[in-house]
Amino acid sequence: MGAVEDGSGRARVGDSSVCAHIATTIVAVALRAWVQRGCAPDDWLVRTHDPYVALALDAIHDEPGRAWTVGALATVATMSRSVFAERFRATVGRSPANYLAEVRMAAAMGHLERGELSVAETAALLGYESEAGFSRAFRRHVGLAPSAWRRERTTVASV
Repeated sequence: MGAVEDGSGRARVGDSSVCAHIATTIVAVALRAWVQRGCAPDDWLVRTHDPYVALALDAIHDEPGRAWTVGALATVATMSRSVFAERFRATVGRSPANYLAEVRMAAAMGHLERGELSVAETAALLGYESEAGFSRAFRRHVGLAPSAWRRERTTVASV
């Protein structure tokens, strides 16, 4: 940001500092509003906290349907299984398996809401061995069976 002149053709003392603080404040207010309105994905800041755990988080988000194990994620994060599990829990606040389940459920809700895949196709895409297993996990997470949830969302969207 350029300095504001005081009428004499010279920049005022502190202009760059004031502008930097104003810009920081505007960004902070915008981010706070974004988070408070529920627009921010869960744990959106986690990625910047620990670069090694971030590798595992990125892998989970890139391939939520992959048969991830703690060992496989630890390999991605270049750590031992035990160190990774402990560090992941400390950074993210839950186990890798719980986090993976949440990511899968968020992806499932997106697919089901858009109507682009059947329940069985969604289950297969997200790594579930059976539609029944997926439906049980979905019901535990959301409180409704996937097909009932989809109907409810469709009804709400059409009103």
